[in-house]
Amino acid sequence: MPRSRSATAPPLLASLSWPRPLALASRPTRRASSMDSGSKMGTSYPSPLDVARHYVAHTVSSRRFRAFIVVLGLVLIARTISSFDLVHLPHAPGAGRPASPDAGVAHMLPINVFDNDEKTWKTIQNTGELDLHIEPRSNFALITWNVDFASPEPENRIDAALSYLRSLLVSGGPGKPDAISPAIIVLQEINHGMVKSLAESEWVQRNFYVTDISTDAGIWTKSHYGTVTLVDRRIPVKAVIRLHYDSDFNRDCLFVDVEAASSHTSQSVTVRIGNTHLESLVPATPMRLNQMKLAARFVLHDSNVYTGLIAGDMNPIDPFDAYLPVEVGLKDAYLEGGGKEESAAGHTWGYQEAGESPYPKRRFDKILYAPGERMTIEQVAVIGVGQKTTKQPEVFISDHFGVFGNVRIW
Repeated sequence: MPRSRSATAPPLLASLSWPRPLALASRPTRRASSMDSGSKMGTSYPSPLDVARHYVAHTVSSRRFRAFIVVLGLVLIARTISSFDLVHLPHAPGAGRPASPDAGVAHMLPINVFDNDEKTWKTIQNTGELDLHIEPRSNFALITWNVDFASPEPENRIDAALSYLRSLLVSGGPGKPDAISPAIIVLQEINHGMVKSLAESEWVQRNFYVTDISTDAGIWTKSHYGTVTLVDRRIPVKAVIRLHYDSDFNRDCLFVDVEAASSHTSQSVTVRIGNTHLESLVPATPMRLNQMKLAARFVLHDSNVYTGLIAGDMNPIDPFDAYLPVEVGLKDAYLEGGGKEESAAGHTWGYQEAGESPYPKRRFDKILYAPGERMTIEQVAVIGVGQKTTKQPEVFISDHFGVFGNVRIW
Protein backbone atom coordinates (compact mmCIF):
# COMPACT_ATOMS: atom_id res chain seq x y z
CA MET A 1 0.00 0.00 0.00
CA PRO A 2 1.58 3.37 -0.95
CA ARG A 3 2.64 5.66 1.89
CA SER A 4 0.75 8.85 2.61
CA ARG A 5 2.67 12.04 1.65
CA SER A 6 2.25 13.23 5.22
CA ALA A 7 3.98 10.26 6.77
CA THR A 8 7.57 11.37 6.06
CA ALA A 9 9.01 14.89 5.74
CA PRO A 10 10.63 15.68 2.38
CA PRO A 11 14.43 15.37 2.54
CA LEU A 12 15.08 19.14 1.93
CA LEU A 13 12.82 20.36 4.73
CA ALA A 14 13.96 17.64 7.06
CA SER A 15 17.55 18.85 6.69
CA LEU A 16 16.75 22.46 7.68
CA SER A 17 17.87 23.41 11.19
CA TRP A 18 15.69 26.27 12.42
CA PRO A 19 17.10 28.53 15.11
CA ARG A 20 13.66 28.97 16.56
CA PRO A 21 10.22 27.42 15.82
CA LEU A 22 8.34 28.76 12.83
CA ALA A 23 5.50 30.98 13.92
CA LEU A 24 2.97 29.90 11.32
CA ALA A 25 0.00 29.10 13.53
CA SER A 26 -1.85 32.18 12.40
CA ARG A 27 -1.42 31.36 8.72
CA PRO A 28 -3.91 29.01 7.00
CA THR A 29 -2.49 25.59 6.18
CA ARG A 30 -2.16 24.49 2.62
CA ARG A 31 -5.14 22.35 1.61
CA ALA A 32 -4.62 18.96 0.05
CA SER A 33 -5.21 18.76 -3.68
CA SER A 34 -8.00 16.66 -5.14
CA MET A 35 -5.64 13.78 -5.75
CA ASP A 36 -4.84 13.75 -1.99
CA SER A 37 -8.43 13.96 -0.82
CA GLY A 38 -8.42 10.43 0.34
CA SER A 39 -5.34 10.83 2.50
CA LYS A 40 -5.27 12.02 6.07
CA MET A 41 -3.40 15.32 6.39
CA GLY A 42 -1.71 15.12 9.79
CA THR A 43 0.79 17.99 9.07
CA SER A 44 1.31 20.87 6.60
CA TYR A 45 4.65 22.26 5.36
CA PRO A 46 5.75 25.92 5.01
CA SER A 47 5.80 27.28 1.51
CA PRO A 48 9.10 28.46 -0.06
CA LEU A 49 7.97 32.07 0.52
CA ASP A 50 7.48 31.31 4.23
CA VAL A 51 10.98 29.85 4.40
CA ALA A 52 12.49 32.94 2.75
CA ARG A 53 10.58 35.33 5.00
CA HIS A 54 11.68 33.48 8.12
CA TYR A 55 15.35 33.44 7.05
CA VAL A 56 15.38 37.17 6.29
CA ALA A 57 13.62 38.07 9.54
CA HIS A 58 16.08 36.02 11.57
CA THR A 59 19.11 37.50 9.77
CA VAL A 60 17.97 41.12 10.16
CA SER A 61 17.30 40.64 13.87
CA SER A 62 20.76 39.19 14.57
CA ARG A 63 23.46 41.24 16.32
CA ARG A 64 26.07 40.37 13.70
CA PHE A 65 23.94 41.82 10.92
CA ARG A 66 23.36 45.07 12.80
CA ALA A 67 27.08 45.38 13.50
CA PHE A 68 27.80 44.79 9.80
CA ILE A 69 25.42 47.62 8.82
CA VAL A 70 27.10 50.01 11.28
CA VAL A 71 30.60 49.19 9.99
CA LEU A 72 29.44 49.54 6.38
CA GLY A 73 27.97 52.96 7.14
CA LEU A 74 31.20 54.15 8.78
CA VAL A 75 33.24 52.96 5.81
CA LEU A 76 30.98 54.84 3.38
CA ILE A 77 31.23 58.03 5.47
CA ALA A 78 35.02 57.76 5.65
CA ARG A 79 35.31 57.26 1.89
CA THR A 80 33.09 60.28 1.26
CA ILE A 81 35.17 62.53 3.54
CA SER A 82 38.46 61.36 2.04
CA SER A 83 37.24 62.39 -1.41
CA PHE A 84 36.86 66.05 -0.38
CA ASP A 85 39.44 68.65 -1.43
CA LEU A 86 41.99 69.01 1.38
CA VAL A 87 42.11 72.75 0.82
CA HIS A 88 38.56 72.98 2.14
CA LEU A 89 38.44 70.05 4.55
CA PRO A 90 41.86 68.86 5.76
CA HIS A 91 42.22 65.64 7.66
CA ALA A 92 43.20 66.13 11.25
CA PRO A 93 46.92 65.47 11.68
CA GLY A 94 47.99 63.53 14.69
CA ALA A 95 49.30 60.15 15.69
CA GLY A 96 49.97 58.01 12.66
CA ARG A 97 49.64 60.89 10.19
CA PRO A 98 52.16 60.47 7.36
CA ALA A 99 54.38 63.44 6.66
CA SER A 100 54.00 65.30 3.38
CA PRO A 101 56.12 63.56 0.72
CA ASP A 102 58.11 66.72 -0.05
CA ALA A 103 58.36 68.04 3.53
CA GLY A 104 61.67 69.81 4.07
CA VAL A 105 62.60 69.71 0.38
CA ALA A 106 63.98 72.96 -1.08
CA HIS A 107 63.92 73.48 -4.85
CA MET A 108 66.07 75.99 -6.69
CA LEU A 109 63.87 77.89 -9.15
CA PRO A 110 64.38 80.42 -11.95
CA ILE A 111 62.85 83.88 -12.04
CA ASN A 112 60.95 85.58 -14.86
CA VAL A 113 61.60 88.87 -16.62
CA PHE A 114 59.46 90.50 -19.30
CA ASP A 115 61.21 91.22 -22.61
CA ASN A 116 59.79 94.54 -23.76
CA ASP A 117 61.11 94.10 -27.29
CA GLU A 118 59.67 90.61 -27.84
CA LYS A 119 56.62 91.24 -25.61
CA THR A 120 57.00 87.98 -23.75
CA TRP A 121 58.17 86.64 -20.40
CA LYS A 122 61.58 84.97 -20.31
CA THR A 123 62.99 82.64 -17.68
CA ILE A 124 66.45 83.27 -16.22
CA GLN A 125 68.35 81.72 -13.33
CA ASN A 126 69.42 85.11 -11.95
CA THR A 127 69.59 88.70 -13.09
CA GLY A 128 73.32 88.40 -13.68
CA GLU A 129 72.41 86.85 -17.03
CA LEU A 130 70.98 90.22 -18.12
CA ASP A 131 74.31 92.06 -17.75
CA LEU A 132 72.60 95.19 -16.40
CA HIS A 133 75.34 96.34 -13.97
CA ILE A 134 72.87 97.67 -11.40
CA GLU A 135 74.43 99.01 -8.22
CA PRO A 136 73.05 97.22 -5.13
CA ARG A 137 71.07 99.33 -2.67
CA SER A 138 71.06 99.43 1.11
CA ASN A 139 67.31 99.97 1.46
CA PHE A 140 64.06 98.87 -0.15
CA ALA A 141 60.34 98.78 0.65
CA LEU A 142 58.72 95.50 1.63
CA ILE A 143 55.01 94.72 1.30
CA THR A 144 53.28 91.53 2.38
CA TRP A 145 49.61 90.86 1.56
CA ASN A 146 47.36 87.83 1.67
CA VAL A 147 44.98 88.56 -1.21
CA ASP A 148 42.39 85.82 -0.48
CA PHE A 149 42.17 83.02 -3.05
CA ALA A 150 38.58 82.03 -2.23
CA SER A 151 36.45 85.19 -2.53
CA PRO A 152 34.60 86.08 -5.76
CA GLU A 153 36.16 88.16 -8.53
CA PRO A 154 39.80 87.03 -8.04
CA GLU A 155 41.10 88.65 -11.24
CA ASN A 156 39.35 91.96 -10.49
CA ARG A 157 40.65 91.88 -6.93
CA ILE A 158 44.29 91.28 -7.89
CA ASP A 159 44.06 94.04 -10.51
CA ALA A 160 42.70 96.41 -7.86
CA ALA A 161 45.47 95.33 -5.46
CA LEU A 162 48.16 96.13 -8.03
CA SER A 163 46.59 99.51 -8.77
CA TYR A 164 46.50 100.34 -5.07
CA LEU A 165 50.09 99.21 -4.49
CA ARG A 166 51.28 101.26 -7.44
CA SER A 167 49.72 104.43 -6.04
CA LEU A 168 51.10 103.61 -2.58
CA LEU A 169 54.66 103.21 -3.82
CA VAL A 170 54.53 106.28 -6.06
CA SER A 171 53.43 108.36 -3.07
CA GLY A 172 56.39 107.06 -1.07
CA GLY A 173 54.56 104.60 1.15
CA PRO A 174 52.63 105.10 4.42
CA GLY A 175 55.58 106.83 6.07
CA LYS A 176 56.15 109.19 3.11
CA PRO A 177 59.96 108.76 2.98
CA ASP A 178 61.96 111.41 1.13
CA ALA A 179 63.01 109.03 -1.64
CA ILE A 180 60.86 106.35 -3.21
CA SER A 181 62.52 103.00 -2.57
CA PRO A 182 62.26 100.06 -4.95
CA ALA A 183 59.92 97.43 -3.54
CA ILE A 184 59.73 93.71 -2.94
CA ILE A 185 56.11 92.50 -2.78
CA VAL A 186 55.31 89.11 -1.25
CA LEU A 187 51.79 87.81 -1.90
CA GLN A 188 49.97 84.84 -0.40
CA GLU A 189 46.83 82.95 -1.48
CA ILE A 190 47.45 83.61 -5.15
CA ASN A 191 45.24 81.30 -7.22
CA HIS A 192 45.54 80.24 -10.86
CA GLY A 193 43.55 83.16 -12.27
CA MET A 194 45.55 85.67 -10.24
CA VAL A 195 48.85 84.35 -11.59
CA LYS A 196 47.58 84.99 -15.10
CA SER A 197 46.49 88.53 -14.18
CA LEU A 198 49.88 89.27 -12.63
CA ALA A 199 51.67 88.13 -15.77
CA GLU A 200 49.41 90.30 -17.96
CA SER A 201 49.74 93.47 -15.87
CA GLU A 202 51.70 96.16 -17.77
CA TRP A 203 52.89 97.69 -14.48
CA VAL A 204 54.30 94.32 -13.38
CA GLN A 205 55.84 93.66 -16.79
CA ARG A 206 57.67 96.99 -16.82
CA ASN A 207 58.83 97.10 -13.21
CA PHE A 208 59.23 93.66 -11.65
CA TYR A 209 60.86 90.27 -11.80
CA VAL A 210 58.23 87.64 -10.90
CA THR A 211 58.77 84.20 -9.39
CA ASP A 212 55.68 82.64 -11.04
CA ILE A 213 53.93 83.54 -14.30
CA SER A 214 52.37 80.15 -15.10
CA THR A 215 50.45 77.45 -13.23
CA ASP A 216 51.58 74.53 -15.39
CA ALA A 217 54.05 73.04 -12.90
CA GLY A 218 55.30 73.02 -9.33
CA ILE A 219 52.94 73.83 -6.47
CA TRP A 220 50.23 74.94 -8.89
CA THR A 221 49.49 71.37 -10.02
CA LYS A 222 48.31 70.36 -6.53
CA SER A 223 47.25 73.57 -4.80
CA HIS A 224 44.49 76.11 -5.36
CA TYR A 225 46.64 78.93 -4.13
CA GLY A 226 50.25 79.72 -3.44
CA THR A 227 52.97 82.27 -2.78
CA VAL A 228 54.31 84.67 -5.43
CA THR A 229 57.05 87.28 -5.01
CA LEU A 230 57.60 90.41 -7.13
CA VAL A 231 61.06 92.02 -7.04
CA ASP A 232 61.67 95.54 -8.34
CA ARG A 233 63.96 95.54 -11.39
CA ARG A 234 66.30 97.93 -9.56
CA ILE A 235 67.19 95.08 -7.17
CA PRO A 236 69.47 92.31 -8.47
CA VAL A 237 68.19 88.77 -7.90
CA LYS A 238 70.72 86.03 -7.16
CA ALA A 239 68.53 82.98 -6.51
CA VAL A 240 65.00 81.69 -5.85
CA ILE A 241 64.29 78.80 -3.46
CA ARG A 242 60.93 77.21 -2.66
CA LEU A 243 60.99 75.35 0.67
CA HIS A 244 58.16 72.85 1.18
CA TYR A 245 56.61 72.35 4.60
CA ASP A 246 54.99 69.34 6.18
CA SER A 247 51.46 70.60 5.54
CA ASP A 248 47.87 69.64 4.87
CA PHE A 249 47.53 72.67 2.60
CA ASN A 250 50.73 72.38 0.50
CA ARG A 251 52.17 75.38 2.34
CA ASP A 252 55.73 76.60 1.76
CA CYS A 253 58.23 79.41 2.15
CA LEU A 254 59.33 81.08 -1.08
CA PHE A 255 62.78 82.65 -0.67
CA VAL A 256 64.36 85.20 -2.99
CA ASP A 257 68.04 86.04 -2.49
CA VAL A 258 68.74 89.63 -3.51
CA GLU A 259 71.94 91.60 -3.73
CA ALA A 260 72.13 94.60 -1.41
CA ALA A 261 74.82 96.89 -0.05
CA SER A 262 75.84 97.39 3.55
CA SER A 263 75.22 100.97 4.69
CA HIS A 264 78.37 100.85 6.83
CA THR A 265 80.85 99.32 4.42
CA SER A 266 79.16 99.61 0.99
CA GLN A 267 80.10 95.95 0.59
CA SER A 268 77.80 93.81 -1.58
CA VAL A 269 75.88 91.28 0.53
CA THR A 270 73.18 88.64 0.04
CA VAL A 271 69.85 89.31 1.74
CA ARG A 272 67.25 86.51 1.84
CA ILE A 273 63.57 87.48 1.67
CA GLY A 274 61.07 84.79 2.70
CA ASN A 275 57.41 84.75 1.66
CA THR A 276 55.33 82.32 3.71
CA HIS A 277 51.82 81.24 4.64
CA LEU A 278 51.83 79.06 7.75
CA GLU A 279 49.31 76.30 8.41
CA SER A 280 45.69 77.30 8.97
CA LEU A 281 43.24 76.14 11.65
CA VAL A 282 44.15 74.34 14.88
CA PRO A 283 45.59 70.92 13.99
CA ALA A 284 45.96 68.13 16.53
CA THR A 285 49.72 68.66 16.52
CA PRO A 286 51.29 72.15 16.22
CA MET A 287 52.53 72.50 12.65
CA ARG A 288 53.21 76.23 12.45
CA LEU A 289 56.07 76.03 14.96
CA ASN A 290 57.89 73.34 13.00
CA GLN A 291 57.23 75.13 9.72
CA MET A 292 58.69 78.39 11.00
CA LYS A 293 61.65 76.65 12.63
CA LEU A 294 62.50 75.13 9.28
CA ALA A 295 62.16 78.43 7.43
CA ALA A 296 64.14 80.35 10.07
CA ARG A 297 67.13 78.04 9.58
CA PHE A 298 67.37 79.21 5.97
CA VAL A 299 67.65 82.81 7.19
CA LEU A 300 69.75 82.36 10.33
CA HIS A 301 72.13 79.51 9.55
CA ASP A 302 73.18 79.83 5.93
CA SER A 303 76.76 81.12 5.77
CA ASN A 304 76.09 82.59 2.32
CA VAL A 305 73.34 84.86 3.66
CA TYR A 306 74.28 88.17 5.31
CA THR A 307 70.84 88.69 6.87
CA GLY A 308 67.21 88.13 6.02
CA LEU A 309 63.54 88.22 6.89
CA ILE A 310 60.35 86.18 6.58
CA ALA A 311 57.04 87.92 5.91
CA GLY A 312 53.52 86.68 5.33
CA ASP A 313 50.39 85.24 6.90
CA MET A 314 51.42 83.57 10.16
CA ASN A 315 47.91 82.37 11.15
CA PRO A 316 48.46 82.97 14.91
CA ILE A 317 45.44 81.09 16.24
CA ASP A 318 46.82 79.10 19.19
CA PRO A 319 48.18 80.81 22.34
CA PHE A 320 51.69 79.52 21.58
CA ASP A 321 51.71 81.49 18.30
CA ALA A 322 52.35 84.69 20.26
CA TYR A 323 55.77 83.31 21.22
CA LEU A 324 56.60 81.77 17.85
CA PRO A 325 59.03 84.48 16.62
CA VAL A 326 61.05 84.29 19.84
CA GLU A 327 60.97 80.49 19.76
CA VAL A 328 62.56 80.36 16.30
CA GLY A 329 65.04 83.19 16.95
CA LEU A 330 63.47 86.02 14.90
CA LYS A 331 62.34 89.54 15.77
CA ASP A 332 58.86 90.92 15.08
CA ALA A 333 59.18 94.22 13.17
CA TYR A 334 55.85 95.58 14.40
CA LEU A 335 56.67 94.98 18.06
CA GLU A 336 60.26 96.18 17.71
CA GLY A 337 58.91 99.42 16.26
CA GLY A 338 56.82 100.07 19.38
CA GLY A 339 53.57 98.33 18.39
CA LYS A 340 51.53 96.48 21.00
CA GLU A 341 50.31 92.93 20.49
CA GLU A 342 46.88 93.68 21.94
CA SER A 343 46.41 96.90 19.96
CA ALA A 344 43.79 96.98 17.20
CA ALA A 345 46.14 99.23 15.22
CA GLY A 346 48.15 96.17 14.24
CA HIS A 347 45.23 93.91 13.32
CA THR A 348 45.25 92.66 9.75
CA TRP A 349 42.31 90.24 9.71
CA GLY A 350 38.70 90.05 10.88
CA TYR A 351 37.28 93.33 9.57
CA GLN A 352 36.50 92.54 5.94
CA GLU A 353 35.11 89.02 6.24
CA ALA A 354 32.01 88.09 4.27
CA GLY A 355 29.40 88.09 7.03
CA GLU A 356 30.00 88.17 10.75
CA SER A 357 33.09 86.14 11.64
CA PRO A 358 32.93 83.89 14.73
CA TYR A 359 36.69 84.39 15.22
CA PRO A 360 38.36 87.32 17.01
CA LYS A 361 40.18 90.00 15.05
CA ARG A 362 43.92 89.36 14.96
CA ARG A 363 47.32 90.45 13.67
CA PHE A 364 47.74 87.60 11.21
CA ASP A 365 50.27 89.21 8.88
CA LYS A 366 53.78 89.92 10.13
CA ILE A 367 57.34 90.74 9.14
CA LEU A 368 59.91 88.73 11.10
CA TYR A 369 63.63 89.37 10.67
CA ALA A 370 67.04 88.17 11.83
CA PRO A 371 68.32 89.69 15.08
CA GLY A 372 71.53 91.63 15.27
CA GLU A 373 72.71 94.90 13.77
CA ARG A 374 72.65 93.98 10.09
CA MET A 375 69.00 94.81 9.37
CA THR A 376 66.34 97.19 10.62
CA ILE A 377 62.73 97.52 9.48
CA GLU A 378 61.16 100.92 9.94
CA GLN A 379 57.82 102.62 9.26
CA VAL A 380 55.89 99.36 9.74
CA ALA A 381 52.24 100.09 8.94
CA VAL A 382 49.00 98.34 8.02
CA ILE A 383 47.87 99.02 4.43
CA GLY A 384 44.87 98.16 2.23
CA VAL A 385 42.22 99.01 4.81
CA GLY A 386 38.80 99.31 3.16
CA GLN A 387 40.20 98.93 -0.36
CA LYS A 388 37.71 97.57 -2.90
CA THR A 389 37.59 96.72 -6.58
CA THR A 390 36.74 99.50 -9.02
CA LYS A 391 34.88 97.15 -11.34
CA GLN A 392 31.43 95.83 -10.54
CA PRO A 393 30.51 93.95 -8.47
CA GLU A 394 32.38 96.06 -5.92
CA VAL A 395 34.03 93.80 -3.32
CA PHE A 396 36.91 94.10 -0.85
CA ILE A 397 40.30 93.30 -2.36
CA SER A 398 40.94 90.82 0.44
CA ASP A 399 39.76 89.69 3.84
CA HIS A 400 43.28 90.65 5.04
CA PHE A 401 45.02 93.99 5.30
CA GLY A 402 48.60 94.17 4.08
CA VAL A 403 51.73 95.25 5.94
CA PHE A 404 54.36 97.75 4.75
CA GLY A 405 57.90 98.14 6.04
CA ASN A 406 61.03 100.01 4.96
CA VAL A 407 64.04 97.66 5.12
CA ARG A 408 67.54 98.97 5.67
CA ILE A 409 70.72 96.87 5.49
CA TRP A 410 73.62 97.95 7.73
